[in-house]
Amino acid sequence: MNRLFSKLLILINVLVLGACANSAHVDHQAKNQFVTEFYALVEDVHKVKFKSYAGEAAAVGAVDGALSNIHGDSDDMLAGAIIGGIFGGLLTAIFEGDTTGYEYQLSAIDGDIVNVIVDDKEAHQGQCVKVRVAGDVRLSLRPMSQCDRAAREFEGFE
Repeated sequence: MNRLFSKLLILINVLVLGACANSAHVDHQAKNQFVTEFYALVEDVHKVKFKSYAGEAAAVGAVDGALSNIHGDSDDMLAGAIIGGIFGGLLTAIFEGDTTGYEYQLSAIDGDIVNVIVDDKEAHQGQCVKVRVAGDVRLSLRPMSQCDRAAREFEGFE
């Protein structure tokens, strides 16, 4: 019983320390990078497809499966090629995840036109977004009043 309690206490301590260690809001890769944020209006959104390597992985898996069974008969080689192709393509597709993304054309408050490609669709045409560029691009939906206020501040800056 005492031993079980000790293991449970150690597990709880590890979980608590792990939660504290992962509470940072900035990615480790963001160190020493230029970060800029600005407000923009969404002018247009297009769906895009990211390149998938599942086909190449299936071909490599098929060749590997066939070559692994080269000392068997032709049925063994064919079965190995089929299983290797399915396994290689399926694993690659799982690791790649969703290959759908979105290209946004944005009209920044300062008048610049900016195109960004992101993996999720959070905003629609005519909406206000805050754009954060720090090694990668993130859009977050904002009320129109924030874009209006940023536009007034920009006009006052000139």
